[in-house]
Amino acid sequence: MIKKKIFRIPLALAAEFEKACTLMGLREREAAEEAIKDWLRKNQGQASLESYLKQGSSKPVIFQNITLQKIQITIVKSELERLIQVYQTCQPELKTEILKELQRVLSPAIHLYNETQDHELGELLAKAEAHLR
Repeated sequence: MIKKKIFRIPLALAAEFEKACTLMGLREREAAEEAIKDWLRKNQGQASLESYLKQGSSKPVIFQNITLQKIQITIVKSELERLIQVYQTCQPELKTEILKELQRVLSPAIHLYNETQDHELGELLAKAEAHLR
């Protein structure tokens, strides 16, 4: 069974979407369906309370599954610890490669720290920052 949804998107976005579908040989409906499925997978398990708040905030309040967040913190902390240790002991010609890996991990680590304020993660971020100076 198919349900029809009608909504408007900006003209420029619609033009890019149509062009991409044509170039890829996809029907627009199929591409839109895939995009919605990807969005749902990405946002599954999260609920926004922004619409229930009386005062609008500048960014939505999102509650993630606590277990998932703890797993993410554990993974990010161990990766940061590993990279910092490798950086301290590696040969000088490898330091640039290790810094590139560290840079890749830092963005999600900072985002996670801003959400959780995990003390140990904050300390590791400070150590990583010290190596980048």
